[in-house]
Amino acid sequence: MEDFEVVDVPLLERLIFRLGTAVRVKIGYAANLKVLGHLDTRVHRLQIRDIVIQHNTAATTRTVIPSVKILAVTVNFGVLWEVCMLASFLRCFPNIDTLHIQSSLHDHPSVTANEPSGEHHVKFWKEVSPVECLRSRVLKKMFIHKFRGGQNEFEFLKFVAMNAQGLQSLHVVLQEGNTSSTDKVNETKDKLQSLRFQTGISGVLLVSPKAGSFSWSQQAADLSVKDPFLCRMHG
Repeated sequence: MEDFEVVDVPLLERLIFRLGTAVRVKIGYAANLKVLGHLDTRVHRLQIRDIVIQHNTAATTRTVIPSVKILAVTVNFGVLWEVCMLASFLRCFPNIDTLHIQSSLHDHPSVTANEPSGEHHVKFWKEVSPVECLRSRVLKKMFIHKFRGGQNEFEFLKFVAMNAQGLQSLHVVLQEGNTSSTDKVNETKDKLQSLRFQTGISGVLLVSPKAGSFSWSQQAADLSVKDPFLCRMHG
């Protein structure tokens, strides 16, 4: 499947994709859409009504979906254009109260040697256009999944800390394998504690989901589960 179009579905509440599926996603009229994800900055081309969302797309009445409350996005923080697309995606959903970010290295042939992986994108986050869901006090909960503790991940968290005016909790879920090193865990804890959020919260460090527990994809069809991207975790 290369194209998926939501044309006119006033009762649709959830739109959930398999990770890694390359597709153009066009959302027309879906006034009751509340849960959306995972949008992948590498493989998903998002179109809202007649506007294709680009790395520099500004938020207007034609490029936002105000009904979405829970959003999940997958991004490689080491690739600049994916980070740009993350910011553009977030601008499209001004009223989300729960945000899931999955940090991914995208072990995929399309990751070429000339992509700027590993760069520290301090300048980008300092100059990026406003992200309304952070500034409007709507966003209350944020989860960072598969967190590796890289500098680019922390630059994003610094941006969140400086701009999120309503955030009440941040949950950081370490990438499996990173929890085996006590030094790495302690280093990550120290960096998280150094962040200064406007609302006074501090990062909550969690480990990976329990082995054998059900995944978000298995929960997606269970409408009694409010947030299908929140797998059972321990920490």
